[in-house]
Amino acid sequence: MRNLLIFVLLIAALAVGGYYGSPYYTVWRLTQAAKSFDAHEVAAAVELPAVRANLSPALALKLRAAVSTEQSQPHSILDRIGMAIAPFLHAKPEDVLVTPDDIAVMLKTSAPPRYANPFARGRPADSAYPGEPYVLNEGYAENDLDQFSAAVGNRLKPGAEVRLKLLRFGFLTWKVTALDLDHNAPIKGDAVDAKHQGNANGTD
Repeated sequence: MRNLLIFVLLIAALAVGGYYGSPYYTVWRLTQAAKSFDAHEVAAAVELPAVRANLSPALALKLRAAVSTEQSQPHSILDRIGMAIAPFLHAKPEDVLVTPDDIAVMLKTSAPPRYANPFARGRPADSAYPGEPYVLNEGYAENDLDQFSAAVGNRLKPGAEVRLKLLRFGFLTWKVTALDLDHNAPIKGDAVDAKHQGNANGTD
């Protein structure tokens, strides 16, 4: 009987620890994926439709400026073709501007990505995007265990950071639903569709 009680208490402790600790692990995993430009791992921790919907006007302008700058640079014919037809393949500019690759670059460098050809996406050379991301601060929203926020800094750019908002999508599952590069602006995070909002609140 005593062994059973110990086992039950151990399982309960693991469940509580996992419930409260899961967002910290998600943010850590995201920064590690950004360091290695692992777009697949980044995609698993990001709710892209919500992030795109929650883009701040300032960040959207920065991304569009990065695209315009890249398009003005010399490129191969295939790259130019890819950039030219990309807007016709996506319903909104944000679909081109925000991908797992882009988010990995922003997390690693605390800056917008510099490339814009959707057919040339993939792991860039480390020298092209230098950065050493680390978690500056993180914590639950006040009186809400289904919302979590974090700031990812860059050791090569003191003062620069990427701010993240995460929502709970299951008992141990968290996903980024909003991000911003401007640490002075209030981060958006309300444009989550009803299905995902329901999951975040613990309903299926």
